[in-house]
Amino acid sequence: MTRTPLTNTLPTLAAAAVLVLTTLTAPAAAAAAPSGNCLPVRMNQLRALQDRLDGLALDGLAGKSQYWYVDAARCTLTLAILRGTADPATSAFLDTARLVPALVEVVEVDAPIEPRVGLGPTPASPTTPAVDFHGGSTIYSGLTGTVFVCTAGFNGYRPDTTTTAGHCARDAPTWYDADGTAIGTVGTSRFPGADWAVVPKAAGVTLAPDIADGNAYTPITAFGQPRLDDRVCGTGATSGTQCGRIDATDVTVNYPNGAVTGLARSTQSGAAGDSGGPVHRNRTAVALISGGPRNGTPTFIQPLNF
Repeated sequence: MTRTPLTNTLPTLAAAAVLVLTTLTAPAAAAAAPSGNCLPVRMNQLRALQDRLDGLALDGLAGKSQYWYVDAARCTLTLAILRGTADPATSAFLDTARLVPALVEVVEVDAPIEPRVGLGPTPASPTTPAVDFHGGSTIYSGLTGTVFVCTAGFNGYRPDTTTTAGHCARDAPTWYDADGTAIGTVGTSRFPGADWAVVPKAAGVTLAPDIADGNAYTPITAFGQPRLDDRVCGTGATSGTQCGRIDATDVTVNYPNGAVTGLARSTQSGAAGDSGGPVHRNRTAVALISGGPRNGTPTFIQPLNF
């Protein structure tokens, strides 16, 4: 697809944003709402701004902006950019966001936000099919050379399937466990836009309704959604089990290979290889690990809404 050169696009972006956000210049928008009490008119303005930024990002026009979300407690849209970024595409995106400066809080982050797929050596030579395959287990994209490393999410979210991140499915169709046994081939997936994959199990594989953490297993008895201020724990191939708090929902993340909308942000730590790992609230499954900085916090997670 042919795109208009960026230098010719900048005025168009600003003009389109003005059309969408004309209501934001009314006196009601200029007055700050009380902390923790974001009035409906202000919230509608913030949602309109987020929708506009999402549209630009999905068209590849967000530059090196990292993520953004509406902070209802502060009545602002928080927009994170990579520290020191000053390229034309990012500057144009920021200009669009700042058409009504009172609505936006720009913060800088030190590390780029990326999908948390890993690279590593192949698993062992194939043996017998797994008796039980547990959520939270390491999965590999092949049996020779250096392969992609991800994490299985929840078993049974769809009958006779496991799950993982959508960007893992884009990297490879068939995934193997640590014994070299084929666990399954991706059925449906989505990335970018969202970040999930459903993997029907291979013949001979039994999917256990739990999460493995070392030699311990946590049974999963329900499926739900991540909620603001929830304490959650996630399991990844590299990080093991890490816990944190959901501090933002409906987050858009501008990954280098495509934007993803509707994620939640957790304070839990993570690293490359954790992609697709299960995130749960006690025994309730709520999300899959998507990405974050290469190592550390925060962690962005895909809700179980697919």
